Amino acid sequence: MLLLVLLVLGVACKTKSDVDAFKEADYSLQQIDKVEVNGVDLMQKKGPNDFSFSDAARLFSAVSANNLSAISTLGLNVSLGEGNESRSMTVTQLKWQLLVDDQKTVSGLVDEPVELKNGLNLITVRSPLKLAEVNGRTDLNSLLQLATLLNQEKADRPKVVLQIKPTILTSVGPFELPAFINIKN
Repeated sequence: MLLLVLLVLGVACKTKSDVDAFKEADYSLQQIDKVEVNGVDLMQKKGPNDFSFSDAARLFSAVSANNLSAISTLGLNVSLGEGNESRSMTVTQLKWQLLVDDQKTVSGLVDEPVELKNGLNLITVRSPLKLAEVNGRTDLNSLLQLATLLNQEKADRPKVVLQIKPTILTSVGPFELPAFINIKN
C-alpha cells in the first residue's frame, strides 16, 4: 500500500513538473509556411486585387456563414529553459486566438494531437476559424485584412498577438492551462 501511495505521489509530482515547465516556457513563432483558408492560399495574397472571382466567391460564402476552415504549417519555437530540454508534451487540444491592435480578430480550435519539444517544432494544423463579429455579423473585409496582414513587413503591421491555450496530456489525464499564453512573433 505504501509503495502504491509513493508511486502515485511520484507520478503526480512529475506531472506537475512537466506542466510547469511548459506553462513557463517561452514560445515564439519562427515561421509561417502555409495558410490556406477554405482552399485559398492566403500567403500568396498581398492585397484585394490578388483574389480571383472564384476565391472571393468561395470566401464570401464561408464568411457569410462564419464557417471557415484553415490549414497552416507553422514553425513554433519552444524554449523550456535549463534542465528541461529533454521534456516533451502532447497537446490534445489547442484553443487559439489572434488579436490585432488588442482586438480579437479570429479564433480557432485544433483538435488533433500535437507533440511539442524543446526547440523548433514544425506543425501542420487544421482548424475551423471563427471571425470576430461586429454588430452580430462577420465581414469579408476582416478576412481580406487578415490575408494582407500576413504579407506585410513587420514594421508596417499593426500590433499582432497570437495566443494559445493548450490542453496537455498528463499521466493523470488531460489538463487545460488556465490562461492564454502569448506567442512572440
